[in-house]
Parts: sequence; structure tokens; C-alpha cells
Amino acid sequence: MKVATLGSGSRGNSVFVECGRTRFLVDAGFSGAEIARRLDLLGVRPESIQAIVVTHEHRDHTSGIGVAARRWNWPLYITPATERACASLLRGSETIVHYEGEAPFDVGEARIHPSSTCHDAADPVALTIQEPETGLKLGVATDLGRATTPVRTALAGCHFVVLESNHDEVMLRESPYPWSVKQRIGGSRGHLSNRLAADLAVDLLHPSLGGFLLAHLSHECNLPEAAREATKKTLARRGYRGVVEVALQDGPSHLYDVDALVDVARNGGPQLQLFGREAAPRVTRPVRFPPDA
Repeated sequence: MKVATLGSGSRGNSVFVECGRTRFLVDAGFSGAEIARRLDLLGVRPESIQAIVVTHEHRDHTSGIGVAARRWNWPLYITPATERACASLLRGSETIVHYEGEAPFDVGEARIHPSSTCHDAADPVALTIQEPETGLKLGVATDLGRATTPVRTALAGCHFVVLESNHDEVMLRESPYPWSVKQRIGGSRGHLSNRLAADLAVDLLHPSLGGFLLAHLSHECNLPEAAREATKKTLARRGYRGVVEVALQDGPSHLYDVDALVDVARNGGPQLQLFGREAAPRVTRPVRFPPDA
């Protein structure tokens, strides 16, 4: 299992997932050209992608779903309510596969479990993605508002988590946003703060956890260093010294090999050790990987 963000923030979000022989995107909040460019930076051909799984209708997650689905014939996995909310992006020629907010479904070799979230959208979900052959479990949880008990339960046991860490509470309070916008962002149907992301990360700790990729950072109300340090310090108090990295807006993250991270978490290794041992080097810029064969 492998995972990378193509970019994450208020100007666009998309997550690349490779699960066995299955490759798909979670959301597509970039233009078709930009999706292709960012996939190329990861060494991935768009033709190898098999689907887009849409979490909710906000344009920073969906602006490219229609054009990408038509250009590359990617099926769109989407709830009926989210499809209706995305009507202006669709022309009726796309392949649509409906799923329901709490019912698991399969995309190729990936078993996907959606969980309804608390966010100001029509039918928003977080996702856990399981690879049946290896038992690996990936969580993708952004636009949370707050971490409800069902979301916490769904994310329990994940081996890697793409987790929202949207804003620093002080920076949000002191920002030039109107008070109504501040209330929306910081409210229970808005976005998860650095502090709340760190608290949720602690709840998800277990000995086979490969790491966290913090995502959906606010450009105006957060800094990558602030998000990373808030979660790292909170986890360090519990003895965790593993991967805590930040997904940036303007390019892909590192391509994380979840199986390798879990193996090191369980057994230790020269580059990464978890629970009180030496941490891995930081990866803070996009990395180009060898192209597909």
C-alpha cells in the first residue's frame, strides 16, 4: 500500500492511493492538467488510475472530478447527495457509482469504509481503506469539524493516517477573517485545529502505526512548522517518535510505502524507529519517483 497527497489546502486537495494493483484518487480538487502534472511528479501515469472516490462537494475537493472523469474515463464513486451538490461539474457522460455514507464498498483490490463526518457539506465522509491481502489500513480524514466517536472508531487501528490539521487557534482568532468565518472554521462543522488533530492522533496510537501526514493546512491561519510541532510534541509525551509530516499545497508529498513503515514500526530499523527511538528524516518537498514500467 502506498499513499501521497497531490496537494492539500484551501486551493485544492487530492490523495493518491495504491492498494495492491489498484490505484485511485480520493478527491480531485485540481484542474485536469494539474492532476496530470502532479501525478507525473510521482511517476504515475493518469491512465493507470482506476477511479476517484469523492468525500464531499466543496470545490477544493471536486473542481477537477468532472473533467478528469471524462478525460481518462475514471469512474466517480460518490454518494447521491454529493452527486446532486456537484451537478454543475458533471455533464451526464461520466460513469457514476453510488455509495452510501456508512456502507463499505470495493474499488478494485481496495476495501473502502466511509464514515459520516461533522462538516458543513451535503454528505461528507472520512475514509478508511483496507488492503485485504496484507491487512494494512489507511485513514483519510480531513474536513472533520470535530472528531466524532464514529470517526474515531473507524480510524482506530489504521497503519497510516492522512489527518486534517487545518489551523492554529491563535492565528485564526487574530486573522482578518470576519467573525462569522472564524466561527465557521473553528466550529463543530468546520475544520480541525492543530490542537485537536494532535489529540486525535494520540487516540490512534498503536505499536504498528506507520505515521501521520497532516493535511488541509490553512494558508492564512497555520504554518507547516506549527502543525508538525503541535502533533509531534503531543505524541512525544506518549513515547512516539515516528513519522509526522505535513502535506503542502503546491506539490505532491513524499510517496509513503505503508508496508515498509509498518515493518519498521514493528521491528525497528536504521532510518526510522518508533516509540522512544530515533525518528526518520523529514520529507518536506515533492519527490520524483521512477516512471511506471
